[in-house]
Amino acid sequence: MPTKLPRYAWPACAAAALVLAALVAPASAPAAATERFTPVTARVVAPPQPVTAGDGRQHLAYELLLINRSFNPPAGVAVQRVEALAGGKVVASLSGPRLAAVMLPFGGTAPGARLAKGEAAYVMMDVSLPRGAQPPTRLVHRLVIAPEPANAVVATDYRAASTRVVQREAVVVAPPLRGDGWIVGNGCCADLTSHRGALLPVNGGLYEGERFAIDFIQIMPSGLLVTGPFEELSSYPFFGDPVVAAAGGRVVTVVDGLPETPPGAVPPMTATSAGGNHVVVDMGHGRFALYAHLQPGSVRVKEGDRVRVGQSLGLLGSSGSSNAPHLHFQLMDGPDPLGSNGLPYRFDRFTVAGTLTNFGGLFDGEKANVAPRLRGTHKRQLPLNQQVIGFEPAA
Repeated sequence: MPTKLPRYAWPACAAAALVLAALVAPASAPAAATERFTPVTARVVAPPQPVTAGDGRQHLAYELLLINRSFNPPAGVAVQRVEALAGGKVVASLSGPRLAAVMLPFGGTAPGARLAKGEAAYVMMDVSLPRGAQPPTRLVHRLVIAPEPANAVVATDYRAASTRVVQREAVVVAPPLRGDGWIVGNGCCADLTSHRGALLPVNGGLYEGERFAIDFIQIMPSGLLVTGPFEELSSYPFFGDPVVAAAGGRVVTVVDGLPETPPGAVPPMTATSAGGNHVVVDMGHGRFALYAHLQPGSVRVKEGDRVRVGQSLGLLGSSGSSNAPHLHFQLMDGPDPLGSNGLPYRFDRFTVAGTLTNFGGLFDGEKANVAPRLRGTHKRQLPLNQQVIGFEPAA
C-alpha cells in the first residue's frame, strides 16, 4: 500500500547559506574529508536476521528505505546501483532491470529505479549467502546515483545505511497444516510478491509484518486446484482443512465471525479486517504467530488460552482480504499483524516436490507444472516462493 513520506522544508536561512557557499567557494578549495552532500539518503527498515531457506543457502531478507532529499537544486535522481557490503566485500548487488524490478517508489504503483524530488522508495533486498557461510555481523550499502540534471556539488557514489545483522537463529516450528501439495504462495525471498512488497504505514511507523509470510493453497494429486467453478468456495478441496498450532504459547488475539470473501472478489481492506478471522499466539521470546483467513465460527480457542503444538485452532477459510481460500501464516515481533515486523522461521521437516511455474494458470484450469527443483526431504529450512511442499500426517 504505497504512501509518500512527509516532505520537510529545509530552513530558509540554512538553504540560502549552503547555496551561496557552493557558488562562491574557490575552485581550488579542498573538499571536506568527512562531509559530502548525498542527495539520496538510506536506512534499513529493520535489522536483518538470517534464515536457512529451501535452497540450503542463508538468506537475509530486508528493506532499504531511500529518500531523495536533493536541494541544490532540487532534482530527480536515477538510482543506478545498490550494493550490500560485509567486511568491505560485495555480498549482493542490484542494478539495471533487476534493481528496477524490486525498487518501489512511494509516489507510484509500479516498481522503478527513479525518484522524483522529495520522493521516497524502498528496495527489497535479499542477500543470499553460500551454503555453510557464516552470516556477517554488519552490512553497509553502496549507492550509485545520477542526479537529473547533473550536479557537480553532490556525491554520486557513496556508502550509507549501516546496519547490524541479528545474530539469532531463526526459530524452528512445526507445520500449521498436514498433507501434500501445498503451494508456498507469496513466499520468501527474492521475488517481489504481495508479501515482500507489503511495507505499510501503521500507527505512525513503517512495518513489514509479512516479510516471511506464506499463503498456503493446495493442489490435488491430479495437479488441479479446484473441482468445480472457481467462484465457489466448495470447489476448493482444502477449504475447511484443520489449521493447527505450529508452536506452543498463549493466545493473545482471536477474531471470529467475519464473513467469507467469495473467490475473486476482495473487499475494501482495513487494518483490522485484513486478516479476516484469525488467531495470534504469543510464542515467547518476542515471537508471535499469526494464522489468518479462517472460516467464520471455526475458531477453537479464546484469548488467554494456552495452546500446544499441533492443537486445532480453526479451519482454513477465505475471510478478510482474500481472493481464494488459503491459510496466511507468519511470525512477527509483536502481537499486531500489520504493525509489527516479520520474523524468519524454519519448519522442522517438509518434502519438496519441485517449484511451480504456472501459478496464474491454475486459476484458468491448467494443471500444475512443477519443475523438479530441490526435490526431496528438507529439515529446518524455510520453503521458498512457489515451492510445492508436503507435511507429514499428524502422529
